[in-house]
Amino acid sequence: MTGVTLSNVIKKYGETQVIHGIDLGIEDGEFCVFVGPSGCGKSTLLRMIAGLEDTTDGQIAIGARDVTRADPAERGVAMVFQTYALYPHMTVEENMGFGLRMTGHPKAEIKAKVAEASKVLKLDDYLARKPKALSGGQRQRVAIGRAIVRGPEVFLFDEPLSNLDAELRVE
Repeated sequence: MTGVTLSNVIKKYGETQVIHGIDLGIEDGEFCVFVGPSGCGKSTLLRMIAGLEDTTDGQIAIGARDVTRADPAERGVAMVFQTYALYPHMTVEENMGFGLRMTGHPKAEIKAKVAEASKVLKLDDYLARKPKALSGGQRQRVAIGRAIVRGPEVFLFDEPLSNLDAELRVE
């Protein structure tokens, strides 16, 4: 993983400023949580780091790279949302390996990475199931697994732990 640095990051929608000059350094391997009331900009800030929202002003760096204007695919970021966005017609294994398949990774590599992530997330018994046959916590783990198998430099989680099984959340 790689550190993230925000320098005077600002976001405006028209004349309305919603992110007000955020300065933040998150070191490699650190776990950082944004806490605040609904509508205060937590998700907007995560989306800016991921490149899903444009930054009005300031700089976002991942490692030594300025990614402020970089496309999301070029940032090395995996983002997991509270709404899982799983493909209902695919199995757990297919959902977890989807991103790797789309980028042309070899089948053996995909299978190995999915197997490793599914073991960590306690999903190995569910790989042949479709999302409708899973609990909310299991679905959330599939979404997290899809991020893990990509091996990103940075993981961003937008309220994903709210649906995780209590036992796994503690781990």
